[in-house]
Amino acid sequence: ADPGPRACFGTPAPPGKTRRIRAMACVAACVAPAVCTIGSRFVPSASNNHRLGRRAFPRSTMCVPKASTDVASSATVVWPDGAGTAEMGTTKATAFVVNLGTRGQIATGLPFLDHMIDQLTSHAQLGVSVLVTRNGVRSEPCNDQSGTAEEDTLVARAAGRALGEALKQTLAPGVAACRCAGGENKTRNAAEFAAPLDEAYSTCVLDVLGVGNLSFALAPYGPGTGRECIGTYRTLLTEPFFEALTEALGFSITLKKQRGDNAHHIVEATFKAFARCVRGLMDGMDGIGATDETSDTDSVSHAPAVHRAARSARATKETNIDVSVDLDGTTKNSSVVTGIKTLDSLLLALAEEADFTLNVAAKGDLWIDDHHTTEDVAITVGQVLNTALKDKAGCNRMGRAVATVNECTVEVIADLSNRPYLGNGLAFADEKIDDLSTEMIDHLFMSITSNAQMTAHIVHHKNDGVTYSEADLALAAARALGKCLKQCVAIDNRRAGAVASSKGTLSV
Repeated sequence: ADPGPRACFGTPAPPGKTRRIRAMACVAACVAPAVCTIGSRFVPSASNNHRLGRRAFPRSTMCVPKASTDVASSATVVWPDGAGTAEMGTTKATAFVVNLGTRGQIATGLPFLDHMIDQLTSHAQLGVSVLVTRNGVRSEPCNDQSGTAEEDTLVARAAGRALGEALKQTLAPGVAACRCAGGENKTRNAAEFAAPLDEAYSTCVLDVLGVGNLSFALAPYGPGTGRECIGTYRTLLTEPFFEALTEALGFSITLKKQRGDNAHHIVEATFKAFARCVRGLMDGMDGIGATDETSDTDSVSHAPAVHRAARSARATKETNIDVSVDLDGTTKNSSVVTGIKTLDSLLLALAEEADFTLNVAAKGDLWIDDHHTTEDVAITVGQVLNTALKDKAGCNRMGRAVATVNECTVEVIADLSNRPYLGNGLAFADEKIDDLSTEMIDHLFMSITSNAQMTAHIVHHKNDGVTYSEADLALAAARALGKCLKQCVAIDNRRAGAVASSKGTLSV
C-alpha cells in the first residue's frame, strides 16, 4: 500500500486547544491512583507547544445514536491532547496525539514504520505526529535512514514509547473512569478487533485492567521461517515497537496473526487492528457504542449525504436476473425468489442482519443444476452492493462479527477495500443442503465478495462435542457476513465524508 503524498508531505497543523465535548464523569491521570472527580479537567503534563489540528465538529454531528442517547448522554469523555517523549542514548523521539485530529508529521527514519503509524490517523481517527532524531539529526518524511539492527531497534523502541506516552495521556480520562468503576462494564474496559489485508488478518485485544503486558504472536512473517525485511524495514522491529508502546501505555495489549503469508500484509493488518481497537475502546468508554461484533452500529451511524441504492438486471441463455439493494431505506422488506429455497433463505438472512433491503428475482436453468443460478445471482448481488457504495466515502469500511446458529459459530472479518479476496474456512462433508449443492456455498460467498470489491475472511469456530447441521453452518456464515456488512457500510460522520484510507481513496 502506497503511503501516498500525505505521508511524504504532511506537516503539523497549527496549535489548538483541547476541545470540551461535555462534562465528563470521571477523570484521573493514569500514573496516579484512580480518584473520581466530577466535571474535572485533565491536562497533559507534557509541553503543549506542538499541537495538531482537529476537525471542528460540534458534538451533535459527531456520534449521536439514532435510536437511544441514554448511554451517550450519561458517560461522555473529554479526550485531551497527548504528548510523549523518549530518549535512548542519542536516539530521541517525540509524539503528539489529538482526538479526531489531522495527520501530523511522521518521520522515524524508517519509512515503512512511518506508514504503519499513519494507520492510527486513518483507522483510529487520531491526529498523530511522531518525530525521531538520531545523533542530533532529525529524520525527514520519506527519507530512509535505516542503520544497524541495534540502531533501528532503538528507533523502534523510542518511537513506540513516545507514542505510548502520548496515547496514555489522551486515553487517561476513559481509563481512569473504567478503573474507578472497578471493571463492572466489560464493554468499556476492553476492546477487540480483527483487521484483514488480503490473505492476512490479525487480531488485537486491549484490556485497560491489565498491567502493561504485551502478548505478541506475528511470526513467521511469511512462508517457512518468514521474511527478515520489508524493504529496508526489519520485521523483527515490530515487536520492540509494541513492547515499548505497551509499557508506556500501562495496560495490556494482545496482537496475534490469524492468517497470512505476506509480511507486508501481516504487519499492516496488525497496525490496522490496533488502530481500530483503540477507536473501539474510546467509543466504548464514551458510551456511544464500539465497532466490535457486540455493539449496535446505530450508535455511530448517520444517514449518508447521498442515498445509497442500486439495481442491475442481466439476462443470458442460462439465467434472467433482476437485483436491487437499498442500503439506507427505512423500510426493510426484502424479497428473494431464485427457485432455490436454500439460496433464498441464506440471502434473506444476510440482508436481515445487514439491515438493508435486498430484492432478487431470478429464473435459471435449474433443469441442469443449481450452479448457473447461484453464481449469477451472487455476482449481481455483489455488483449492486459495489455500485450502491460508490466511493465508500464516510463508511466505517471494516467490520468483525460473529453469528451462532444452534451452537454453530462463524466469524466474519471484512473490509470494503477495493481488493477482492475471500479466505473461506467453511468445510462441508455433505453434497447438498436441501436443494443447494454445498460446493455452491463457497461460490456464493466468493462471487458476492469479489464483485463487491471487498476482502473477507470466514472462520468456523469449532467446538468439540457440539453437534450441528451443515445447514446451521451455512446460515451462521450468512448471518455473520450480514452483521459484518452492517458495520462496514455504516456512515460515521466523524469522518466528514473522508475515505478511511491512508491512500486517500478506495476507488483505484
